[in-house]
Amino acid sequence: MKKLPILLLFTLLPMLCSAQFFGLGGQYTQKSDGQFFASFSYPTFHPKNKLNSFISSGLDFTTSGGAKISGLNVKPIQLNTFFSEKLFNSTPYTLLLGVDGGYNFDFRHGRKNGIVITPNIYFDYKFLFLKAGYDFDVTNGNNQFFVRAGFCFGMGTIKMFPNTKIW
Repeated sequence: MKKLPILLLFTLLPMLCSAQFFGLGGQYTQKSDGQFFASFSYPTFHPKNKLNSFISSGLDFTTSGGAKISGLNVKPIQLNTFFSEKLFNSTPYTLLLGVDGGYNFDFRHGRKNGIVITPNIYFDYKFLFLKAGYDFDVTNGNNQFFVRAGFCFGMGTIKMFPNTKIW
């Protein structure tokens, strides 16, 4: 068990170096005392398509703070759409509709790890982001609505540079 953090570091270091979204902030859920939230993700499959969608992978970490679902959530698949290429390229903000699927490692005693599916909507503007969604813990039957907000380096930040396009 002592080797797990070292193994995670060496496994995740290459992903962190290629990440295209970093976010730090807070999370609100029912019956929580407020939580720290950190996230990163990177695109894994991003072809030009009529649905304006792409697949990414990443990690979310949330401190417990009284929430039903918290811990390290490894998300190998995140399906997102940005609705319209014209909207994406002509506005300074980013709006995404997505569904994340992952495995949550809950570090609290007496809690089981499990599969979590999260439909969500994401908004960012320059260095700020807002994400709202609903976590479905398929393994344990826990569900929670959440709102996350904070500072990010992501698509909104990249769009501040002139002539930035999605493809």
